[in-house]
Amino acid sequence: LGNRHAIYTPFPQAVPNKPVIDAPHCLKLTTGKCGICEKVCQVGAINYEDTDRIVEYEVGAIVAATGLRALTAADIYPEYGQGRYRDVITAMQFERLASASGPTLGQIKRPSDGKVPEKVVFIQCSGSRDCNAGYPYCSKICCMYTAKHAMLYHHKVHDGKAYVFYMDVRAVGKNYDEFVRRGIEEDGACYLRGRVAKVYEDEGSLIVKGIDTLSGRNMTIKADMVVLATAMAAQPDAVELAQTLGISYDQNRFYSELHPKLNPVDTATAGIFLAGSCSGPRDIPETVASSGAVASKVAALFSKDLLQREPVVATVKTFSAMNSCSGCLACVDACPYHAIETETLVDRKNNIERVVAKVNEGLCQGC
Repeated sequence: LGNRHAIYTPFPQAVPNKPVIDAPHCLKLTTGKCGICEKVCQVGAINYEDTDRIVEYEVGAIVAATGLRALTAADIYPEYGQGRYRDVITAMQFERLASASGPTLGQIKRPSDGKVPEKVVFIQCSGSRDCNAGYPYCSKICCMYTAKHAMLYHHKVHDGKAYVFYMDVRAVGKNYDEFVRRGIEEDGACYLRGRVAKVYEDEGSLIVKGIDTLSGRNMTIKADMVVLATAMAAQPDAVELAQTLGISYDQNRFYSELHPKLNPVDTATAGIFLAGSCSGPRDIPETVASSGAVASKVAALFSKDLLQREPVVATVKTFSAMNSCSGCLACVDACPYHAIETETLVDRKNNIERVVAKVNEGLCQGC
C-alpha cells in the first residue's frame, strides 16, 4: 500500500495477493539482460525459468477452505460514489488506515488531501441483504467490524464524530452486543437505522443523504470520509472447483453442507470437508471452530482401516440380466458424485469381452 515511511500515500486501485513478474515489461524476459531482482532477493524467490506444471497427489481427504472475497460497492451501488470520490473507501481500506503498518502509520487521514476527517459516515450492508443487487444474504461480519472501526476512529481522533447507517445490528456472538453497546455509549458512535440513498461531493466534502426510520426524519450529513461495509461473496471460481470436487453449492455459490446442523463440515461426497467461509460468511470464532472440527473429522477418517458409508448404493447390471449394461458410459457424466468407474468384463462362455460401468461404493450416494 505504498512506502510506509511516507507521510501520506493514497490507496492504489488494486493490491495483488503476491508479487508477480510483469512478463511483457520485464527486461530479463524480453531482452535477456538485467536480472537485478534475482540478485537482490534474499530468499531466492525469483525464478525466470519456472513454468506452470500439473502435480498429482494421492490423498485420503480434501478440505475446501476457499474463503470469500469482499466486493466493491462501485458495481452494486454506483450512487455511493466509490471509484469517483477518493474519500469513499471500503472497510478493508479503513482497516489499513488504522493499522500502524499502514500507509499513514496508523493515523486516520483522508485519501484525497491527507487531512484528519472530523466526521466519518459508516454505511453497513453496502450490497448485502439486497435481492436486487444479487446478494440477498447477510454478510454476518460487517456489524462487528464496523463497530470496531467506529471505536478505533474515536480513539485516534478524539474530537471526531462517527455516524453508522445500519439496517439491523446483528451481534449474536458471546459479548458481541456488549461490544456494540460500548461503542455507542462510551465512544459516542451515532447509530442511525436506515438506508443511504446517495453520496455526492460538494465543496470538498461528502454529502450523505439517508433516512432515520426510527424518528422518520430525512438525514443529510456533511462528512469528510465515507466507509462502506461491502458485501462478502464466494470466490469467482467457486462453482468450477465444486464441480471438479463433486460437491454441491447453493444459489449464492457457497458450498452446501451435508446437514447444516448435524453435519456442518461434511459434504455429500465422502472424504471432502468444508472449513471456514467457503460455505457462507463466518467470523473468526466460527472459522476456528469449523477448522478444528474438520481436523478431527480427518483424523477420525484416517484412524480406521475401512470407510463407513450409507448402505444404500447403486448397482450395475452386467451379463446376469436381459437389460444389462451396454457400456455406453453415459452414467459417468451423469453422476454428480463421480462415483461411476469402468471395468472390463469377460464372458468366457460366449467369448465376449467389453467395458462396463462400475460403482465406487465409497463415493456413491444411492441417488
